[in-house]
Amino acid sequence: MPPLRLAFVLPYGQASDGFFPDTFAGVLAAEAVAAGHHAQIARVYYVGDGGDRDAEIAARLTAWLEAGRYDVVVVERLFDDRPIAAFTAAAPHRRAILVVRGDSVEPTPAIELIVGWRRGPTRGGRTRRAVTIWQIADAFAATLTALAAGEDPAQVPGVAVVGPEGPVAIAALSDERGPRRPLAPMLEHDAIALGPAPAVVRRTLFGNAGCPYAADPRALPLYRDLTWPDDAEVARLGCAFCSLGGDYERRPDAEVIASLVGQARHITAGAPTTRELVLDDQHALRYLTALIAAAAAAGVPPVRWLFAARVDTLVRERRLLDDAIAAAAAVGHQVEVYLTGFEAFSDVELARYNKGTTVAEQLAAIALLRDLAAAHPAAFAFAEARGHSLILWNPWTTPADLATSIAVIRAHGLRELFDELGRNRLRLYPDLPIFHAAAAAGAVVEAWPSDEAGAGAGKGYHHERPWRFLDPRTRLAWRLAERLRARLGVATEASQLAAVAAFAQTWRGVDADVAPTAAAIARALDELVATLDALARRDDGPPRGWQRRAAVVRLDGACNNGCAACPNGERRAGEPAIARIVAARADDLPIILAGREPTLRDDLPELLAAARGADRRPVGLVTNARRAAYPPFAAALARAGVTGASVKLFAPTAAGHDTAAQVDGAHTQTVAGAVALAAHGVAVEARVAVGVGDPRAYLALRAAVPLTGLRAQVTLDAIDLGALAAVAASARALAAACADAGCPLEVAPLAAGPTLDAWLPVVPSGSR
Repeated sequence: MPPLRLAFVLPYGQASDGFFPDTFAGVLAAEAVAAGHHAQIARVYYVGDGGDRDAEIAARLTAWLEAGRYDVVVVERLFDDRPIAAFTAAAPHRRAILVVRGDSVEPTPAIELIVGWRRGPTRGGRTRRAVTIWQIADAFAATLTALAAGEDPAQVPGVAVVGPEGPVAIAALSDERGPRRPLAPMLEHDAIALGPAPAVVRRTLFGNAGCPYAADPRALPLYRDLTWPDDAEVARLGCAFCSLGGDYERRPDAEVIASLVGQARHITAGAPTTRELVLDDQHALRYLTALIAAAAAAGVPPVRWLFAARVDTLVRERRLLDDAIAAAAAVGHQVEVYLTGFEAFSDVELARYNKGTTVAEQLAAIALLRDLAAAHPAAFAFAEARGHSLILWNPWTTPADLATSIAVIRAHGLRELFDELGRNRLRLYPDLPIFHAAAAAGAVVEAWPSDEAGAGAGKGYHHERPWRFLDPRTRLAWRLAERLRARLGVATEASQLAAVAAFAQTWRGVDADVAPTAAAIARALDELVATLDALARRDDGPPRGWQRRAAVVRLDGACNNGCAACPNGERRAGEPAIARIVAARADDLPIILAGREPTLRDDLPELLAAARGADRRPVGLVTNARRAAYPPFAAALARAGVTGASVKLFAPTAAGHDTAAQVDGAHTQTVAGAVALAAHGVAVEARVAVGVGDPRAYLALRAAVPLTGLRAQVTLDAIDLGALAAVAASARALAAACADAGCPLEVAPLAAGPTLDAWLPVVPSGSR
């Protein structure tokens, strides 16, 4: 029997490995080599633009396959099947195999065989069973044997042949053959990328298969009347969008720990750049303490152990989490809750997903994680890897649902948990209950609408089934969110999404109106961006403000205003403020304390002293100045070393400002505070919002306060997306008025985000 040449292809939707369990391909490759075959792994990093650069990556992959003279291409996921299809079409003996270990997949024309397609039912018959890595490895080995011998691989249990009518498998996967063997994955790989490929520092270890969460979605109205197809296995229990729920392997802990330690030793010895080990086990917390101790005793070097947990598990099993942290600290390792399936911060959406949790329970779990991270910074983390999942968009999502989730994220500083917010969209596969609910609602379609695309390719997941939004307002919101993120970046994404949700809730169009409405807003957005950019970089017009570049330290804490459009609560700073101030001073720049309301912090004197330091460095505040309206407090700030203040004004009129701040009399206090600070020698600039009212009225403040100038900004969610052109005109009017009055003006680009705070107001030389 001649050996086969196998190519294992691991595609990524961007230049990052993410959290795909690609050690699995290494396991299969190693077993193929042990059976006498040749195997090579390629990590393929797409750019994610769907254009020329991704086409170049596809061409390089095709060339790599041809150069290797491979007989079989093996993938675990596939979002771009063009290189595989071209390769297999070039010679009749070439095969493409998709290996399925537990994730949902959708067959593509490039795939001929699927290993693991049919799993079989659980003993109780309530759902399909979880399958082990050894079951898949056995079926894969049998498939290779059949191919090498010229026999029919369709006779292998669990293997499906993909035909015109879809995959057909004659039998479910067999049970494991013989004793379980150690998992020793192949670690060497080639890389295909534009530029340097990312270093692989994260590897996956395999524990128990499946997930213990087994709530039946048909207890909910959305799923109650559904019937499952006879010709397809459906993950009937657990989260309605997940393929893992309802069955959990639950091997003896000692057996699991021994296997995991063996995998960890093999990986850290063979790939010494590994810094993180991901536990592929949905309830690893129950044995995590013993695992860390056993790994350290076996000589596994200090690593970060990444594990997944449900929010209710974290709170209910707090003692196990405490024990694991203590065990990690004792041996110099670290543990991190890297993946919690939050999915949404709307109880309506959580019910659609059959999550079995509430927003209140999620927030309680996050509070616990923050407390533990603060108490054990060297041994525990929860927001470093940021693998937590969020699904903001599904066929039923309404603008109100979106607004609710974004409001909770901003109010509770949850931005730290996620790399991205707006791109996280539901993926539909026929083995999921939520797919059948969407099909019954008429949301599953033959092809993506022209202005949409799925989440799979951009995230690197497998090809998925197209669907449409049931509410045209949400379709508009999605399109606008995509446009805003592409134009402005992700730094202000929460603000963008809040603006999109607010606009969509009041929009009254139909599907036919979505494209022209989105196009009109896109044009107005381009005009506003161009206007602000031109004013920010101008060579003429009003003079520039008196300022110095500074290092910004963002603070958590309270605020005595209630601005709905405030971005300062979106992220929480994990490291103590003093430590961040010390780090910021390393740049030899003045220090600015910003975020929330710094003057309300009880430790403000200590923070100012640390910022000022022995070299008596200039220190500034970004503040609403309301506390400074009390003269003794303003004097204390000046004595403590505050040399500059950027005072926030949310509207040109007192009434407008108070409405935005949601505090009666806030404007009066802010102006009084600015006056008091200036009276004590503090350089004061007015940080003004452009968008509501006539901005020229801001200039009247100069009669009361000797301002160093105005600093103008536009906050998207404080304005109506339908009024972007008017906001651009307002910004131009402010610049003209400042030029006429000789008032210094700085304008922030719309995408400036946090960089706006990086300037310290200073008193002009000779003005006092």
